[in-house]
Amino acid sequence: MADIVFKDNWDETRQRYDAWLHGQKTDRPLMSLRAVRPEDTRMVKSMPELPYDDLKDRYTNVDKHFARSMNRFGVTTFLAESYPQIGAFLGAGSMALYLGSDPVFADDTIWFTESIDDYSGLEFTYDPENKWWKFQLELLKKQAASAAGTDIIVGIPDIVENIDILSAMRGPSQCCYDIYDYPDEVKKALAQLTDLYQIYYDAIYDIVKKPDGSSSYGPYNVYGSGKSAKIQCDFSALISPEHFDEFVMPGLTKQCDGLDNIIFHLDGEECIVHLDSLLSLSRLGAIQWTPPPGPSDIKAANDKWFDLYKKVRKAGKGLWLSLAEYGPEGSIEAADKIIREIGPGGLYFQFPDMDIKLAQSLMLRAERDWKA
Repeated sequence: MADIVFKDNWDETRQRYDAWLHGQKTDRPLMSLRAVRPEDTRMVKSMPELPYDDLKDRYTNVDKHFARSMNRFGVTTFLAESYPQIGAFLGAGSMALYLGSDPVFADDTIWFTESIDDYSGLEFTYDPENKWWKFQLELLKKQAASAAGTDIIVGIPDIVENIDILSAMRGPSQCCYDIYDYPDEVKKALAQLTDLYQIYYDAIYDIVKKPDGSSSYGPYNVYGSGKSAKIQCDFSALISPEHFDEFVMPGLTKQCDGLDNIIFHLDGEECIVHLDSLLSLSRLGAIQWTPPPGPSDIKAANDKWFDLYKKVRKAGKGLWLSLAEYGPEGSIEAADKIIREIGPGGLYFQFPDMDIKLAQSLMLRAERDWKA
């Protein structure tokens, strides 16, 4: 494939991400902003899009994914800090597959079968011959080969870590009981999972990293020099701050030591009680906040969350917010409201796709009015 470049400000983009993720000042908020152009302005020839055979094919057919991505990228202008990315994802928490669970392909996600009955003889160890791990690597290598000759990034898949993996394999309710009934066994399992995370991550990073060593973690577009990742603990909604500090924080701390560019996915109001502990992670660069599901009046620009935002910014961490659900015009108003309340410093906004004229006017507004 001849050299195809979809984005013309890669160096500037990487520098902004590096600064944002390491507590340094940027000239304006970071923005994921993609403009959709008319079909007659297509950059590359349209590729045929074959139908998927079934749900598994929809998630794992690299060639069909790539054709759809190229067609979308061909009529997209990647403005600000957006960039072309593809991925070979086997669900949020694919480490569970590498360790013995099986996938359950659904319309909107991939679930994992529970595969741990008890802790008797339980050892999480690296198995290079695990069929799903080998399949994951094959998919990523094929994606990387497809993207050769372009500036498309192959994103690191959503491996997930820590007690979220144990919960997927054991069941969340049972995992809650385990913390009380088998605390030592749980801690041993979590220590093994933390060590394995780095093994899996490093193998994937070596396949998808760019020539300069930069990388992107697929979910939430975490990009920068070196090893990039989103970390999380959705299970934390079910446990106290004391149990979070005892069982989860040791693994998160060690995990951060093996990464360079890190955001934490804070999912829902029940998890806010752990924010102080998360902000103590010195290597953590930013908090990605996901409001609870519901009507738009409780989404990112609601006054209810401003104290949370101020606390994150006071701790010197960046703040990642999606404004996609507000729609193109509404997302700009939402960003304006947030900036008026907490200032533009340290912010990252994910905007919905919009037409080129509105996107260009948003860029001018950001550079003129949202200076950090």
